[in-house]
Amino acid sequence: MAGRVIFHVDLNSFFASAEILKNSALEGQPVVVAGLHRRSVVSTASYEARKYGVNSAMPLMMALEKCPDLVVVQGDYSWYEELSKRFFQYLRKFTPFVEPASIDEAYMDVTEVIKKYKRPMDLAWILQKGIYEDLKLPCSIGVAPNKFLAKMASDMRKPMGITILNKSNYKQLLWPLDVSEMFGIGKKTAPKLKEMGILTIGDVANYDNYNKLRQIIGKNALLLYRKANGIDISKVNTEKNELKSVGNSTTLQYDTNDIET
Repeated sequence: MAGRVIFHVDLNSFFASAEILKNSALEGQPVVVAGLHRRSVVSTASYEARKYGVNSAMPLMMALEKCPDLVVVQGDYSWYEELSKRFFQYLRKFTPFVEPASIDEAYMDVTEVIKKYKRPMDLAWILQKGIYEDLKLPCSIGVAPNKFLAKMASDMRKPMGITILNKSNYKQLLWPLDVSEMFGIGKKTAPKLKEMGILTIGDVANYDNYNKLRQIIGKNALLLYRKANGIDISKVNTEKNELKSVGNSTTLQYDTNDIET
């Protein structure tokens, strides 16, 4: 596994970007993709909307309070699927070692193909530029020796960022981050970790906290401890060509405590 180069390519604000691509009048406006009734939940927010504090998973009513000029667009999921297919096809022009992580993000093992370029970062720049020019979609790219660090790196500069995380800088860039920002730690687990004094990713990496970590997380504690220390031996899975699950949620028209309702 030594010497691997992994990219994590993440399309920025994908659903909103897809809607702007379909309707250029939306460009530069605070746009969210959501249902059209006020009890809906925001699926994706453009970066203009995020400046107002609007985020995905936020109730639409709250989003409209934060940004009265919000443009609400109902999602066109067949269009998103078509763009997603084009995205993965584009990535596979560079390497067959591509693993879809979701509809709008993928891991790429570019260990061999990157040797063709004079400078290590050239491939990332060319890839990002090509996705933007050919598909009209902005993306961020994380570059790292493993999947976990690549995923964390791609989140560090959005939109249109390229970030390198490696053995020489991950402690400086990764460890100060809030524990809730660590990929693999959910919204319910993060508060429990903080109650135990594990506040940052650096705290997860500290072996003195390992027993606390194991009490809360259980069998996955060792995995997260290793990842916080920059270690991830998982391979890019090229057989993972389609998503195996789908989720759907509905918000009631009114609040209720009645279980039967």
